[in-house]
Amino acid sequence: MADEENTISDPATPAEQISTIKTSKTDSKASDDGTAHKPLVYPISDTNRYGAKVTFVPQLITGPKLDGSQSLGDVLKAFGKGVVSITKGEDVAPKKDAPTENTGENEDSGTKETDPPTADGDNKPLTISPGVNMPLTTKKISVYLPISFGSTDTLTYDSPSLGSAGALLDSALEGANGGAGDILGNALGDFIDLFKGTSQTGANSLGKLGLAKLAKRGPTEVGDGAAAALRVTADPNIRTLFRGVAVRQFAFQFKFIAKNSKEAAEIRAIIKRFRFYAYPESINFKGDDSGADISVGFKYPHPFIIKTEYVDENGSSFAIGPKIKSCYLTSITTNFNPSSMAFHRDGEPVEIDLSLNFTEETTLNKQDIFEGY
Repeated sequence: MADEENTISDPATPAEQISTIKTSKTDSKASDDGTAHKPLVYPISDTNRYGAKVTFVPQLITGPKLDGSQSLGDVLKAFGKGVVSITKGEDVAPKKDAPTENTGENEDSGTKETDPPTADGDNKPLTISPGVNMPLTTKKISVYLPISFGSTDTLTYDSPSLGSAGALLDSALEGANGGAGDILGNALGDFIDLFKGTSQTGANSLGKLGLAKLAKRGPTEVGDGAAAALRVTADPNIRTLFRGVAVRQFAFQFKFIAKNSKEAAEIRAIIKRFRFYAYPESINFKGDDSGADISVGFKYPHPFIIKTEYVDENGSSFAIGPKIKSCYLTSITTNFNPSSMAFHRDGEPVEIDLSLNFTEETTLNKQDIFEGY
């Protein structure tokens, strides 16, 4: 993998860290985050004091690979024609085999299946192959678990007004037992009776309500005037309806206090690595004539695999809280020396606050909860 072929030593000073980056000759397009080619850890010293930790592992996901000289537009156009053609009955029907005897039927009448023409080298068909999906384990970041770590599950509900018609249909379907046509027909009949005021009980009031509802179809003043005069108003029949599931979001707030220059360099590398993998890579286009090199798009940033756990003195690990699916790093806030203006001899700040906000790639369902998410 290109990202994993860049190597850098573990320098003692920032100057050494920059000067010792070695770019792999096997892939001139390989790019790295410029940090040491190893997992990063904080704190470096007194690690036994912090049993709970959270690890972040960037994922390399390239998506499907396209190969071939044929235009993608031609492929999409052919796909569109195929979607349209399957709506025709004759295209859905089974194809007939070609006649085995000479019956006088034209062999090119369309009843004979033929193999697609073989593509030559100048017009190689566009092929799609699976892309890469793998964790970059050497780019792992392991940090102490903050004091406050929470997880919020949000399910979206709405409270719309069903109105009289919707409430009648809701009631009919709730107690449905019979033919669908009869049930819907009865609900429609009840709605018509509402306007007629033909109910056996409260006929007068229902008739007034029907008249008020009809008046509502006119100008607002007319509808309000009718409701005031008739002394009735329609029940909105509000119901709570489930709309969907929101993606989970996770926030981490770290306070880094460097005890020495080495730990300060590790903190700087952690922040840079987070920022590097949070940003997208540009898709550039270089014109043949003008030579202009412009960005025309972005490749998706790297999602992160996040794991929270507690490790005891025997090295056994225990998960903390629900599991987390792959997340995108959506915001990064870095605050240097928030409480004092103290620096190490090499100019590194002593204290740094780092706030990270992640958004999960997909929503959850019951099966995910069963599996521990």
